[in-house]
Amino acid sequence: MNIAVLGTGKVGSTLGARLTLRGHRVLYGSRTPTGPDRLDHRSAVTSSDLVVTALPGNDVLSVLNEIGDEALGDKILLDPSATIIPQTATEHTGGEVAVRIQTRFPRTRVVKTLNTMNFAIMVDPLTSVPAATVFVSGDDIAAKTVIIGLLGDLGWPDAGIIDLGGIDTAAATEQAGSLYFAIVRALGDTRFNLAVSR
Repeated sequence: MNIAVLGTGKVGSTLGARLTLRGHRVLYGSRTPTGPDRLDHRSAVTSSDLVVTALPGNDVLSVLNEIGDEALGDKILLDPSATIIPQTATEHTGGEVAVRIQTRFPRTRVVKTLNTMNFAIMVDPLTSVPAATVFVSGDDIAAKTVIIGLLGDLGWPDAGIIDLGGIDTAAATEQAGSLYFAIVRALGDTRFNLAVSR
């Protein structure tokens, strides 16, 4: 699959490297393109079937607005972003990112996932922690099926993937961002995952 990863920080680079190892063609969208696989955001999206917004939550909509409706079209968009107030890193700002993306770009098939954990856990869940749970939210069933397949490529077992339902349920996992950072501060470590035990 041709995948555009918007963002070249730790999340984008880690996801892109693992997806490449799994046989996908990854192009990075960057504000400072510097090579054949690092293009400007719009060019990366235009050349791909699926888009990953590996950006800070506060920046996602502005970047997508620059890319525009025509380029995004009906592509699948995986949104792992979180919007956190940097001063405390424990207060949620509201205005859930995934719902706002879906509202702004109604044709684009938005799926929220991978936003409740550190980037290292995203691509290596079972080696990193003893219990692995990842949540998926989205209105388009076919798009969620594709994303669940990608989660499998990243090492997520079927039993650890929970489909929460429509895109409105993304609000719940985005609000967990404040809990995530509170745990980081308490443990002094990011090597953990929020897991459902049943």
